[in-house]
Amino acid sequence: MSNQHTNLKKINIELLCLMLEYGVKRLVENYRYIDELNVFPVPDGDTGTNMKITVETGYEAIKKQSFEDIFLLGKTFTRNLLLGARGNSGVITSQIFKGFFKYIPEQTKEIDISMLVMCFAGAKETSYKAVITPVEGTMLTIIRVVSEMLCKDEKKIDNIEQMFEKIVNIAEQTLIKTPELLPELKEAGVVDSGAYGVCRIFEGMKYAINLYTGTVNSAKPTSSSNEIQETKSSSNEFVDNNEGFGYCNEFIMTIGSRVEASQKQKEKFDEHKFKKQLEKMGESIVFVRDEELVKVHIHTPSPWKVFEYASNFGEFNKVKVENMTLQYLEKNPGLTLQELFARSNPSSKPHEDIEINNTSDITKIIVTTPDNKTAELFEDKFDIKNVIKTNIVGNPSVTNFLKQIKATNSKKIIILLDDSNYFMSAEQTKKMLPKEINVEIIVTKNIAISYYLCLLFNSKISYEKNIKIMLSGFKKSESILISTAAKEGIFNKVKVRKNDFFVIFNKKIIKAGDNLFEISNSAFSFSIGKRKIRDIYLFAGDNAGDGEVKKISEFIEKTYKIKPNVFHTDIQNYPLSIAFIK
Repeated sequence: MSNQHTNLKKINIELLCLMLEYGVKRLVENYRYIDELNVFPVPDGDTGTNMKITVETGYEAIKKQSFEDIFLLGKTFTRNLLLGARGNSGVITSQIFKGFFKYIPEQTKEIDISMLVMCFAGAKETSYKAVITPVEGTMLTIIRVVSEMLCKDEKKIDNIEQMFEKIVNIAEQTLIKTPELLPELKEAGVVDSGAYGVCRIFEGMKYAINLYTGTVNSAKPTSSSNEIQETKSSSNEFVDNNEGFGYCNEFIMTIGSRVEASQKQKEKFDEHKFKKQLEKMGESIVFVRDEELVKVHIHTPSPWKVFEYASNFGEFNKVKVENMTLQYLEKNPGLTLQELFARSNPSSKPHEDIEINNTSDITKIIVTTPDNKTAELFEDKFDIKNVIKTNIVGNPSVTNFLKQIKATNSKKIIILLDDSNYFMSAEQTKKMLPKEINVEIIVTKNIAISYYLCLLFNSKISYEKNIKIMLSGFKKSESILISTAAKEGIFNKVKVRKNDFFVIFNKKIIKAGDNLFEISNSAFSFSIGKRKIRDIYLFAGDNAGDGEVKKISEFIEKTYKIKPNVFHTDIQNYPLSIAFIK
């Protein structure tokens, strides 16, 4: 672009859209690194992934649209940010932008420096309010310090370029200081991952301003590898290629085979049940079996579910996955993804609001589960139909919760979250519901405690009484999680080596070592001590050997005179999830 826009005094709709575009792109380019900055050594660092999914959902809703004013742009962007928000980092990101657009009135065509200062003040205010106990040294600190700096220096700022130069500089300086504000960061030797993500968004916005004013090379920075390259043409005529949507998947599998010695023995293969399950997962199924080999062709929007299910019975000799939706677009030049969906299903609208008109007074439970086996356990044991499988959806978004709430058809709902990182999405969902829908959120932090609370639930008593009983039971429970370290370091003065087992008790690492049996014994001694325990529930994950679990169970029975309730699952990252009831 030419330099006719230099010395900008205001941001118009075109520039703001460009700033959001490059803010999103810069974050997406760095999301894997942001994941790696995760302080805890649990191999599920997902701050970057959660922020990426959140901002991409917001941007997808605005990138093909034109807006009459900035108010409508902000309303659309922030609404879809919230619907796609995942994890605490995603929700806080959505609230930063919600606050940013909060004070922009309708019919606003441009934002000047004074209004931008107010926008950042709104971002600080709204994001801090979204967190029950705000913690400094996080992304909240970045937005607070930036806002305070802008308020202080407003009269010294001459133009938009200078303003965002200041914003990026102060954000980076604040990021460097985050380890001094959070001991966990200093101990781990890293900056805060969410704060790093916010800095990347600001950096992308600054780049967009420079691109707009012609003060940088017009070539765009390297884009994310997963961006869809769009082909433009003068024709938008729809051609039905009769190939369907989603993914075309083919694989050849050897029944009973394994790829690692550490893997558990595969399940017995039942051809009839296997085909029945495939029918639930997709269509256009072709199944061929030759002794120990199986070849499958299936169309499905969720290929990972098929591969995960099939891997219970053997391992893959060959796998092929093709994106049929992109094939449609390639054969129909000029047709956009949104147009394709609209024409194939005219009644659907991307990101349309979900209406909740639940009528039943019967109390229902929604539970998050970390794997399919645990989900089946809750469905079979407690007849809970509304299960969010986080091994499939990742950190549940607001949309995930809304859909499950709607599916209950109940006005009285109890949500059990086995991970505290899901709370903010659930809480934001609760705020969006009609006032006649009652939702109680209990953050169990452990699937074993979620199971125990479901045992206390009684469908024959009132919603209020169930909540009282379950909360009382929750207070009498304690949680132990044993994970496998993804990296080494010193955490809470405990030295952890990569691939060590380590114990999490009361949000802190208390012990680490390479022997699961010894580590679990130490965990019991530390957390239980000599207290009398009424029950113990133990969920064994996918990398806890049957022999080890049996040995641990026998130790518990001998030491505490209690036979633990043991469940074998496919939970990733946590060999043992344990709840003991006082």
